[in-house]
Amino acid sequence: MEKFTKWLSEPPKYTTFRINRLSPFNCDILKNFLSIQAAELNTSTLPNFYLLTSDCLVLERWPEEYTNVNATKTVIVDSLCAAAVLRGANVFAPGVMGFPVDCKLNDVVEIYGDLSGHCKRGLKVEYSGEKLFVGTGTVKMLRNDLYNKGIQPSGIAVKTIMPASRLPVINEQIYPDGIIVLQNLPSIVCGWVVDARPNEYILDMCAAPGNKTTHLAEMANDKAVIIALDKTSQKVEKIKENCIKQGVTCVRAYTFDSTKCSSNESIGRDFSPPYYPNSFDKVLLDAPCSGLGQRPMLKNKITPKMLESYKFVQRKLMSMAVEVLKVGGRLVYSTCTVTVDENEGMVQWALQKFPCLKLISAHPLHGGPGLAGCGLNDEQRFMVQRFSPEVDPLREAEPIYRDTIGFFIAAFTKI
Repeated sequence: MEKFTKWLSEPPKYTTFRINRLSPFNCDILKNFLSIQAAELNTSTLPNFYLLTSDCLVLERWPEEYTNVNATKTVIVDSLCAAAVLRGANVFAPGVMGFPVDCKLNDVVEIYGDLSGHCKRGLKVEYSGEKLFVGTGTVKMLRNDLYNKGIQPSGIAVKTIMPASRLPVINEQIYPDGIIVLQNLPSIVCGWVVDARPNEYILDMCAAPGNKTTHLAEMANDKAVIIALDKTSQKVEKIKENCIKQGVTCVRAYTFDSTKCSSNESIGRDFSPPYYPNSFDKVLLDAPCSGLGQRPMLKNKITPKMLESYKFVQRKLMSMAVEVLKVGGRLVYSTCTVTVDENEGMVQWALQKFPCLKLISAHPLHGGPGLAGCGLNDEQRFMVQRFSPEVDPLREAEPIYRDTIGFFIAAFTKI
């Protein structure tokens, strides 16, 4: 357990981007960007990067020869911001908690994450609570911009020079809109498992922000009918925005509660919900979950009561997914958590609850098998994918798939 907890507290050793299959991709743009960064960092060695598949780009860390710039001032950020910095992000204004009064623009500062959660926003003096060094950066906003204008600040407050993880500071904007998407590797694998094809009717039940949705559209060469649902209108707008950005036209996004998406008296028009039973060739249920697989997890605020609640909404969603799936269709269930109740436990519950469901291989099998002793036999464990650091002799995952966020994927068919 100690090894697993340590794994959760650390970021993966690489960053993954999904490449838009509908657009040409040029590796030289990334190489040139990294070369400019290398010159600024006074190093001649670039991070290694390569195509894992035609739609997945892997970017590794800066070499160990790099040494951090000396800094005499410290900025304190909240735990979520600190985790993002360790993954290669800049420091955005809402995450800044403590900021020295004598900081000037372009000052080099050390960035620390507030692990205890006790830092008061606007702190002027040195923070005495538990903190973690997460990187160095240059100041891009002054204290007055952060705290004294009476409005919520936005924008980059500190431009990260080098995270403590040595992951490159890079985002999608180095390419034209929609060419690459920052996406965790298991999330990309999830799209491969759905395996969207042209002319299929596909439902993405909990689709926001649309990364998996657009991946499915691209896999189908933008020639499927993909329905994307989310119960929050702002999130649905984000799905639509991402579809436009990535040149996807086959997605129809609706604000709707997927726990009510099936009806024998469907009133939907022009693909709008709810839907008759047996409507979809494929259903993706990337379920709301406790999110306990996110890395690095520097602070966990979830309570036992909250943890217990997720399986109930997941079961409601699974019930709807089974209803709207066609006989012979494929249902893919996924979470970004590590709990048994939300993963192996959900598979066990679904198979017992729905005799029409049959567990099938969540191919391609890149993650490890399901956990032993958690309700699934070895044959069933082999069919699912659990992304974690453990090595299981039933199926040993390659190292790159063991150094991801915690994630789970299962696939079913309806008989």
